[in-house]
Amino acid sequence: MKFNFRGREVHPHHRHINFLLVITIFLIIIIAVLIKPALLGYRISKQIEDIGIKPAEFLRSTDTLKSKLLVAETNLETCKSSNSNFLSELSAEKNASFKCSQEKSALQSELTFNMSRVKSEFDQRSNEIEAELNRNSLVVNETKENYNRLLENSVNNICCKAKVDDKRIDSYIVSGNAIVCTSGEENKISC
Repeated sequence: MKFNFRGREVHPHHRHINFLLVITIFLIIIIAVLIKPALLGYRISKQIEDIGIKPAEFLRSTDTLKSKLLVAETNLETCKSSNSNFLSELSAEKNASFKCSQEKSALQSELTFNMSRVKSEFDQRSNEIEAELNRNSLVVNETKENYNRLLENSVNNICCKAKVDDKRIDSYIVSGNAIVCTSGEENKISC
């Protein structure tokens, strides 16, 4: 732009007009950009005052809430870490429980097999013992019969001979593996 001090007409130069235009647009944009946050801040400040809180108190309570939020986030991280540890321990316990269940199942199968084998052996041995007991019972009964016959024959032989000498003899007793001929006893002789 040229200034004419001599009375001549001033003709602005296109470069100067463009420069002024750019600066004006730039200033309008800056003002628009700065006015929007200022208006927003003013509106928020007005709303805070309408609630009955001063902006300084609101900022202090905001700082308090931020610190509480930080503590809560720290606690959340601690809880997440503890939860992760508990999940790991739970998984380990679940695996141990599953392994224990498998071992229990295997031991129950082995127990069932061993019990059936022992029962079979017991039944077999019980049958053998019962058969042997029956054989021994037969032997005992036969021995008793033989003993009683032998005793009768011996008593009749011994006591009948003794009765010849003593007519009162009518019975006998067994005392100390010996036959004693006597009278009035329960075991009678037949001569």
